[in-house]
Amino acid sequence: MNDTKKIEGIINNSNLLKHLKFELINKEHVVSLIDSDGYEIVRGYGNTAIEALNDMHSNLL
Repeated sequence: MNDTKKIEGIINNSNLLKHLKFELINKEHVVSLIDSDGYEIVRGYGNTAIEALNDMHSNLL
């Protein structure tokens, strides 16, 4: 199993990632970083969930 498939498996079971919210909005993947109070801190967008996660990470740097 390649790394992309492993990551997609984790994303599909997103209850393992309690501070990330994965959404599909208007055919675009959106990943949000959520704080302990439930507020969205930063978002990332992309054609896939992995691209959106990378975009969110870039926004943090």
